[in-house]
Amino acid sequence: MSWRVVLGDAALAGLSEAEQDAVSSDLFLWVEDGPPRLKSRSLLGAGFFEDEIPSGFRIAYFVDETVPYVAILRVRKA
Repeated sequence: MSWRVVLGDAALAGLSEAEQDAVSSDLFLWVEDGPPRLKSRSLLGAGFFEDEIPSGFRIAYFVDETVPYVAILRVRKA
């Protein structure tokens, strides 16, 4: 199965260009076999996940297995 990654500018706000490049590079390898979905979160009834990628950034994301895709909601330094 091949996973799609949806990553908008708002999710990367506040990161330097080098940090954005590191995140982008990590994300595609990170979801190669599907996102890990280790830490489940809920906000106003909506479920999402928040995990750390190899470069040390914490990623908040939503998963839709029917497509399959990972929508990155927020990226922040761990």
